Amino acid sequence: MAELRKFIELLREQFGVPYPLADRRPFVSGKNLVFDAQTAAGLGVDYWMVTVADNQLLLTTAADSFIRRVEWSDNVAVSYRPDVNPESPVRVQPDVRFGKPSIKGVSTEVIGEQHDAGEDTDAIAEMYALEPSDIAWALAYEFSVGRAS
Repeated sequence: MAELRKFIELLREQFGVPYPLADRRPFVSGKNLVFDAQTAAGLGVDYWMVTVADNQLLLTTAADSFIRRVEWSDNVAVSYRPDVNPESPVRVQPDVRFGKPSIKGVSTEVIGEQHDAGEDTDAIAEMYALEPSDIAWALAYEFSVGRAS
């Protein structure tokens, strides 16, 4: 954990932003700086964002997956899709539901609780002006994190 903190602090200094992992630049135009920072911090390879292949710096699989699931505005992350499926409407947004996963502003946790209490999927959808497929996505998300039954 100390290495990760050091890595993030180095990125803060190099990119001049308070939250470098919520900024697009380290992923797209700052790979050299990221590689140098992860090396200087002694970050374990399991946590690397950038790797070298054929003398070329590339995003790791995890970093590439992350960047593809983030919606950016002026290089700042404004929304994250926790599901790898691009069809998923579940989003994590810092300014919606205090950053809790939601669909169109409705917490997936609340949808899961109502489902667990016996509410019908169609009734939940109607209650929140969502589609039944949105409810299915919310329940799938909640199940994937081990909450819904």
